[in-house]
Amino acid sequence: MPHSSSDATAFIILNPNAAKGRARSTQGAIARCFSEKGYPFEIVLTDRPLHAIELARKAVLEGYKMIVAAGGDGTLNEVVDGVLRTSREQKLEFHEVPMVGLIPVGRGNDFAYIARTPKDIAQACDLIMEQKWLPTDCGEVFAGKYPQGRYFINGVGIGFEPLVNFVASDFKHISGMLSYLMGLLKVMMRYPKPLYVTFESDVGTSACETQQISVCNGRRMGSMFLMGPEAIIDDGLLDVVYANQEIKGYQILWYALKFFSGKQIFSPKFSSLRTVRITVKAQGLLACHADGEEISRGCETISIQLYPASLKFVRI
Repeated sequence: MPHSSSDATAFIILNPNAAKGRARSTQGAIARCFSEKGYPFEIVLTDRPLHAIELARKAVLEGYKMIVAAGGDGTLNEVVDGVLRTSREQKLEFHEVPMVGLIPVGRGNDFAYIARTPKDIAQACDLIMEQKWLPTDCGEVFAGKYPQGRYFINGVGIGFEPLVNFVASDFKHISGMLSYLMGLLKVMMRYPKPLYVTFESDVGTSACETQQISVCNGRRMGSMFLMGPEAIIDDGLLDVVYANQEIKGYQILWYALKFFSGKQIFSPKFSSLRTVRITVKAQGLLACHADGEEISRGCETISIQLYPASLKFVRI
């Protein structure tokens, strides 16, 4: 059953550049939703990368109890990082940690899909105003640009899929599923070779040659790919799904089709495990993202830790 709170002014962090700039036009609709219901709110706009982290941190320090990400998965990632990192620094007890809500006006909206957050702006705002939340797992990745850690709520992609994500993000006027499909075709032109990788986790140590590793709290990444089809956001475990041997270039499109439905887990070329922590060490450089946000274009060691039931996320 969802928990509920009261007296929570909504501090809304809107990324106007989400969905290739289309999110800017949603500000008026969001404001009307809260104004018409007489619900107290404040909207602030981000103006640079990582700004949502700063704004979320400020909101925590000022005592806001409801902090809302209005944007895509990247905006939500920054808000979660700002809320959880600041709460940890301030040594807040769980009951003192603010709720986090989501108005999904971004490109991929993967976590909105997983958490069943309504796509409709008015319905998403109504859910926030109901202030009903559920404990939700979050994780932290230590690698690349973030040796001190970067929180995530949906998952960490390593290898092939992050390359597609980075290319899709670079398109100026294309978003959503089409941007990922075009990114996939572009990456195929310089298809990556497998690297020898070792895994150290709660279930032991293993090794293989691989091009793709998905460390999933949620099921979906890249707007359409079920990289961890059995992952659950409040079961206290990460689902690690990875290619356990080389996938040839001529095979990748076939497996990409399997990602749409999550059927890659039934292939002998893929393995999976469940763990609270994992360290990936490669003999070479691996691309890595967290919730679609770049962690590294190439690093050798990636450590990931899950924090079960660490976030009050507004959902039903």
